Amino acid sequence: MKEWRVFVSVPFDLLVRKYLPLIKERKLDVEVSLDREALDHYRFEDFQRVARELREAGVRCNVHAPFCDLSPGALDSLIREASLRRLREALRIAMLFEPETVVFHSGYHPGYHREQVTRWQERMHEALERLLSEARDLGLTLALENVFEPSVEVLRPLFEAHPGLTWCFDPGHAQAFARSRWEEWLPVLYPYLSEIHLHDNHGQWDDHLALGEGTIPFPQILSFVKEKGLRPLLTIEAHAEEAVVPSLAYLGSLLGRAPAV
Repeated sequence: MKEWRVFVSVPFDLLVRKYLPLIKERKLDVEVSLDREALDHYRFEDFQRVARELREAGVRCNVHAPFCDLSPGALDSLIREASLRRLREALRIAMLFEPETVVFHSGYHPGYHREQVTRWQERMHEALERLLSEARDLGLTLALENVFEPSVEVLRPLFEAHPGLTWCFDPGHAQAFARSRWEEWLPVLYPYLSEIHLHDNHGQWDDHLALGEGTIPFPQILSFVKEKGLRPLLTIEAHAEEAVVPSLAYLGSLLGRAPAV
C-alpha cells in the first residue's frame, strides 16, 4: 500500500510573494491555486520559473484550476465557451507543475440549474469531452470537485460516462452546501476518488476552519477510505495561515505520523 501524500493549498500569488522560500526549505508539497488574478497578472514565464524552482527543491505539486464565475456546463453558450477557454488556459499552465491531478469545479448553481439539471448535465458532458481530450494531450489527470451540487446523483452520470475523469471529494462542501453527510457521497463515488480536500465547518457555511474545529468526522472518512484500500491525495485547504499547522498536526495524528511543518 502506497503512503499517504499530504499537500497544502496555496494561491499562486501568495506562493510568489511570500511562501516560496519556506515551502522549498521545508519541502512542503503544495496544491497551487491558479485563480483568475494570477492568470491575468503573471506571464507564462513566471509560472515556468516557479514550477522549475519547486521541482528542483523536490516539492511535489498539485494544481487547482480557476473557478470563480466559471461554468463549463452553462446553459448560456457564451458563458460556456468563455469558461472552457479559461480552463484550457489553466491546463496549459498546470502542465508546467507536473501535477498529480488538476482539480476543477463544475460550476453547478442551484439557483440556475436545479430545475434544468438534465440539460445542464448534457452541457457538462460536452464540456468534459473537450477538457478531457485536452488533458490527455497534456498528460494531465482531471479531478472534478463537488461544490454546490445538492446530491451525488447530479455528478454520478458524469463520472460514469467519462473514463479517466476522477473525483476530488470535499466533505466540507457536502456538509455546508448540500447539507449532507459524507456517507451520502463516498460509498457511491469512491471508485473515482483521487483526492480529498480537507477543511472544517459547522454545517452552516464553507468556513474553511482548521481540522477538528468543526463537526466533520474526518476519522470516519479516512477509515472508510482505508477500508477500500485507497490512498487519495489529501490536501489541506485552510483559508487562514494560522490554521495550517493545527490542521497538519490533526491530520498527522489520524495518519499516525508526524506532521510536515
